[in-house]
Amino acid sequence: MGSKYVIDGVFLTRRLTGVERYSINLIKELDKIVEPGVCELLVPLCCDKIPGLENIEVIRFGRFKGYLWEQTDLAYYANKNKMQVISLCNTVSVFAPRGIVALHDISLRVNPHFFNTSLRGIFSIMCWRIMYRAITWSKAHIITVSEFSKSEILRAYRINPDRISLVSNGWQHILTIVPDESVVDRLALKDGGYYFAMATAAPNKNVKWIIEAARQHPKETFVLAGHMSLSAGGEDKPANLILAGYVSDGEAKALMAHCKAFILPTFYEGFGIPPMEALASGAKGIIVSDTPCMREIYGDIADYIDPYDHDHTCVDLKLRSREEIDAFLENYSWEKSAKKLLELL
Repeated sequence: MGSKYVIDGVFLTRRLTGVERYSINLIKELDKIVEPGVCELLVPLCCDKIPGLENIEVIRFGRFKGYLWEQTDLAYYANKNKMQVISLCNTVSVFAPRGIVALHDISLRVNPHFFNTSLRGIFSIMCWRIMYRAITWSKAHIITVSEFSKSEILRAYRINPDRISLVSNGWQHILTIVPDESVVDRLALKDGGYYFAMATAAPNKNVKWIIEAARQHPKETFVLAGHMSLSAGGEDKPANLILAGYVSDGEAKALMAHCKAFILPTFYEGFGIPPMEALASGAKGIIVSDTPCMREIYGDIADYIDPYDHDHTCVDLKLRSREEIDAFLENYSWEKSAKKLLELL
């Protein structure tokens, strides 16, 4: 008897973001506990990032790449071998609609104003909305990463709540990264002497709050890393805001470890893993937006700010003990999430 499930491995050909990191860590943990012959990982022929797996067989197959591979080669393979598909990156193969699909959030559905309004951007929003609809119309069981994300899906689409299960993020991948301490010296930073944040192009990340916080607190030091940080604040950039530019994973971990607090002033997240990574790296505190999702995930371990109020950025920072932080981190792990996924299988 052949395998029952085929895992959509097209994400291994893409740039590593949060969704791809979720997929690869979940699969690695699932591989440790699943019986041989239950799952296969199907990847395009062009894939050159194959993880080392023992119980999940990796198979190269097909003629196409990207989304076209997902909708044709993957569907053909699954149907020919009478297998169900596990897709972990917000997509479903519409011609093989049975199995399990991860829908991390539906921000493009509920917050279209966060995204590019160019012709290409509008087309992208339309395509993703079609994909969200295809997922909810499919016969697949849906997994998502938080109760907030589940409530958003149920609010936007009329589906049975029993169709959605929680399989959350973990943070243990950060333990495999070696911190690059040289970045702390390069930026002339002191241990516990600065606030740290990561910048991306996504409007929901709310870089403006960081800039205004630095402007209103000139005696504090703020460090902003990421490609978008290079243009943060323009010519009016506060002198106490250090733009670190792109940093490696090792440099990011070191900056997290030595910061006074990690800041995520996001408008909207399905989970929001960077503050958790920061705590696991040694950050002494985290400051996050006062939103339902952040409250659900971080509870009493975080300090909260209003992401829409740029005029009142003062935070009464309460540093938690390592014991409190470790107790919080125990609530989340890739191992626990893999066990939940296995139960669904």
